[in-house]
Amino acid sequence: MSLVAAGLGAWAVAAVGTTLSASWSLSAAALGLAVALTSRWRRGASALVVGFATGVCLAGPSVAWHVHRLHSDELSDLARRHAVVATVVKLVRDPTAVSGSSAGLVVADATALRVDDHGWHGTGLPVLLLAHGATWTALVPGQQLQVVVRVVAPRAGDDVAAVFDPVAAPQLLGRAPWWQRAAGRARTSLRRACAGLPADEAGLLPSLVDGDTAAVPPRLRDDMRATGLSHLEAVSGENLGIVLGVALAAMRGVGLRRRLRVAGAAMAITGFVVLARPSPSVQRAAMMSAVMLLAMFTGRRTATRSALAVAVLALVVMNPFLARSIGFVLSVAATAGIVVLGPGWAKRLEWRMPRPLAMAVAVAGAAQLACTPVLVLAFGQLTPYAVPANIVAVPAVVPATVLGVTAAVVAPMSTALARPIVWLGSVPTAVVARAAHAFGALPGAATAVSRPVAVVVAAGALIALWRAARRAAVVVPREIL
Repeated sequence: MSLVAAGLGAWAVAAVGTTLSASWSLSAAALGLAVALTSRWRRGASALVVGFATGVCLAGPSVAWHVHRLHSDELSDLARRHAVVATVVKLVRDPTAVSGSSAGLVVADATALRVDDHGWHGTGLPVLLLAHGATWTALVPGQQLQVVVRVVAPRAGDDVAAVFDPVAAPQLLGRAPWWQRAAGRARTSLRRACAGLPADEAGLLPSLVDGDTAAVPPRLRDDMRATGLSHLEAVSGENLGIVLGVALAAMRGVGLRRRLRVAGAAMAITGFVVLARPSPSVQRAAMMSAVMLLAMFTGRRTATRSALAVAVLALVVMNPFLARSIGFVLSVAATAGIVVLGPGWAKRLEWRMPRPLAMAVAVAGAAQLACTPVLVLAFGQLTPYAVPANIVAVPAVVPATVLGVTAAVVAPMSTALARPIVWLGSVPTAVVARAAHAFGALPGAATAVSRPVAVVVAAGALIALWRAARRAAVVVPREIL
């Protein structure tokens, strides 16, 4: 069975099934099971067909359960009535202030634990909080609150059962878990330590470490989007890879045994996910790293492509709505492009340039080609300078992330000790910002295209991607992939 095909099958049924009824996903799962069982005993049956059908079969029931659960609870009835009720919720992610909102709008993902509708009832369903006021931004994940809300229906296809519009200030119930409080102090202390830096660096360094983009200047945000550097503006799987690589290298340097290195790496992954929050790209990187660490723990080797396929399959089964998340799609596409195309392209380029430069060009080019169809269709914008901008900026992300994470660990204990580290980290961060401004100022940096043109460009990129992938499969040995 092809793991890649299984991941694609699970992704396909999740992307479609989360917009339809639960019965559709169950029907797709039944069809997938039938195809997998009949194809397995048929001579000449393609492993890709069996794998794809197996992925559909595995993900279908999960999709059906999630969709049914969101629409069968009493929250749906409350939303239809726009009822005002008391509720107890637990925050899942940090409340985030919406930039440009004059009313101080704050958005937060939460779980509705109980609702008081003629008596308290348990729910446990995901909801979206649309609150107002600075009180909310000081809260951290894991905090439980009692608050009176107006219940509103979500948009079709959303991954929440209802939208909660608080009509009163929240009442805190207990305290958030200690690790969430520690992560919150680290983020706040890092922002405080960065306060004396120039505006670009003060906003960008925390975003590389913990995904806090609130202080990124609007001009820098626009230039990073125009030059294909927006994936650096918020923490991503790349940052987790850097932290994990440094942690493994340090443990190997002090002579720790393999299994102790695996345990230490797992702790590093967990700590970084809590600090940076589990965004879709971080979830992808964390799951992929967990698969590779498990193989390392058992003394086996696993191909990066297989680890990516297992990560996608597992995450989509656990949370089918990830299949329609732009951040998740771009993260998987970029990683797949690098894994499949990067080695072959780097081999060819080594004949014309030094190996480090060849690797940088190959990685940036492969990731950009893989992401182009999604970027053009989703945002209707071309980024012609993305490859050179990434070649200049990405190497600076490694020292910026390492120094930024170090400062985040030191800052809660002493802001004075963290400031020199922050100033050192601002140097590579400035390289990223200057690259965004320089390439963003070039003619045609942010070229908007109409929907028909976007479709044509996306189709061309997909054809080029398919041809490049087939060529790479011939040039690069299978064990490298």
